[in-house]
Amino acid sequence: MTARRAADRVGAPSFGAAQSSRGRAIAAVTGVAPITGATEIPPSEISFNPDNPRDELGDVSDLTESFNEVGQIVALTIATVDAYLANRPDRQGDLEEGAKFVVIDGNRRLKAAREAGLPSVKVMLADEFATTDESLLEAAFIANARRQGLSELEEAQALDKLVKFYGSQHKAAKRLGMSQPLISQKVSLLSLTPELQADLEAGRRNVSHLRNLAKHSPVEQRREADRRARLDAEKKSRRTAKRRPLAVPGGDNSVITPLDTTAPADPARAPQKHKPQGDNSVITPEAGLLPWTDPSALNEIARRNMTEEDRLTLAKYLAQ
Repeated sequence: MTARRAADRVGAPSFGAAQSSRGRAIAAVTGVAPITGATEIPPSEISFNPDNPRDELGDVSDLTESFNEVGQIVALTIATVDAYLANRPDRQGDLEEGAKFVVIDGNRRLKAAREAGLPSVKVMLADEFATTDESLLEAAFIANARRQGLSELEEAQALDKLVKFYGSQHKAAKRLGMSQPLISQKVSLLSLTPELQADLEAGRRNVSHLRNLAKHSPVEQRREADRRARLDAEKKSRRTAKRRPLAVPGGDNSVITPLDTTAPADPARAPQKHKPQGDNSVITPEAGLLPWTDPSALNEIARRNMTEEDRLTLAKYLAQ
């Protein structure tokens, strides 16, 4: 099987992203297929990398469990057997029999996928990473990190490969023209729990709420992510309320319907008692008709007169 036919085997023409001129140049020099987007193939077609012995992979039971619960999120990086052996002809006997591809990055994920009994695994074909030429390998890693259309996790994975190649985030940052803290923030996404990674890939969470959580436990990661999301939502709500003045329905002679003056759970947030109003009194939202057609105004009134716990309870009722 040639490298080109192997690329066709995993669908490079149909699912591959557009390549940079650097990536095409690398492919022309090495004679192998350029990096493609992710697709799925049976794990039985992939051999563990002999350079990363299987007995050193350790226990992957947690990863296996997450595969069964939320599926595989981060793709394996693989190369064709032809590309791998081109620079290592003596390793033929170390590859698994019948394998068409070799893991370049993701041996633990492959082991977990097999233990979980997954019929297929997500992979990214990148024969460039099979080269032993340091200069070509460096160019391949850089081209991979600069690919267009990467998801947040794909970019984190690409940057992590480059960091490992250079040996430090500082060197990788200098080579890419990025700041080291930015690389650290992006790579930290790889330390998230599989559940949070799945939420990020599905668009259920904002990446800004998930960065720099690597030092937290799984439970703390979710709690901190929820806290950031809640604070962000509150800030947006306040900004919206400031831009939109409260709409007070009715005129000077509107019929006044007083609010229920039952005290809330937090006495400190109890609304102040209103003085008796006459027909010509100025009507405020608290004293007169509530602005039912203005959600922003209702939100502002609720925040002034209700505890956080009561607001959450109200939100649950409204969602029913």
